[in-house]
Amino acid sequence: MVVGAVDGVLGVALPFAVLAALAVLAWAALARPDAWPPAVSSAADAWFIGHGVGVRFTVQGASFTVTTAALGPALITALCALRAGRRAAATRAPAAAWVAQLVATAAAAAVLLHLGTSSAAVPVAWQAILLPVVVVGFASLVGLRAARPGAPPLPDGIRAGLIAVLLVLAAAALALTVLLFARFADIVALDEALDAGPVGGLVLTCMQILAVPTLVVWAASWLLGAGVGLGTGSVTGPFVGQAGPLPALPVLGAVPVDPPVWAAAVLLVPVLAGFFAAVLVRRGGARTGAVQLGLIAGLAAAVVLGGLAAASAGSAGPGRFVAVGPDALLVAGLAAGLVGLPALVGAAVVRPRVRPAEPIDASQ
Repeated sequence: MVVGAVDGVLGVALPFAVLAALAVLAWAALARPDAWPPAVSSAADAWFIGHGVGVRFTVQGASFTVTTAALGPALITALCALRAGRRAAATRAPAAAWVAQLVATAAAAAVLLHLGTSSAAVPVAWQAILLPVVVVGFASLVGLRAARPGAPPLPDGIRAGLIAVLLVLAAAALALTVLLFARFADIVALDEALDAGPVGGLVLTCMQILAVPTLVVWAASWLLGAGVGLGTGSVTGPFVGQAGPLPALPVLGAVPVDPPVWAAAVLLVPVLAGFFAAVLVRRGGARTGAVQLGLIAGLAAAVVLGGLAAASAGSAGPGRFVAVGPDALLVAGLAAGLVGLPALVGAAVVRPRVRPAEPIDASQ
């Protein structure tokens, strides 16, 4: 139980420490002696936003709620929990270590809720406790299951769906990298226009790096054909592009507002991902029927990509930024079709690999 409790606290403390360091740098640049309390409070609010928790801000009498998750902190928390699950599997009581980890996570989140609540920002209390526990609990279970000897493999369709999701996200990360390099001059121009100064520029850059997982999810939605909303009147996708004022983030200078003429070809990414995922599973000896494998693979891809899209969408500020990000239901529906049908075809055209029988020892 001690191992689980320690891992639970570390999973919260590590991303919060990164955010707190950035917040302290930002407030130090103001040269104010009372910078420490608001810096810690701001770091706690950023930690909650990174885990999908809604935070209501009040600025000069106007209130708005931020619900769009910058998924970098959640990714760090999940990786820590994944490692913690593996450590829990090596203890005498894995279940007790897992429960202790969840309790410690909830307690640490409650402490951050106290730190992050102020006259300027108020996190949603029930989300502040529940959502981090859900992230830690799921990731820890994955690590616990993976580390247990003799654990049964996942169903063939789920494995194919998860492989397809990884392929789509990898292609999205590659596409995002290409865009960042291709539009680097525009990004630098936007950064210079903000005139944040050396310390402010460093903090802004680090905060954008923490938002990269969210941008990868948005790129995956773009590759699926769902597109991404960037506020009222602004949308980008392979079939539609409508320009409008964007949030003041230099990295958004890489957004392709006008889709190129070949943009429809990006739909081949999820199609090929579903096909090759089914082929890989078949070559691994999967004997599930093609129709069943395709249906389950499409459902698994829809759940994962739709869930990520839902976490990365929401409100990013007042006015026209009350709705940004992809449409989660549209992403889930497109993922089900563009991954499931090719997976069905891939499972149908490739026969399972038959492992040769072991030779019989005549001396026995």
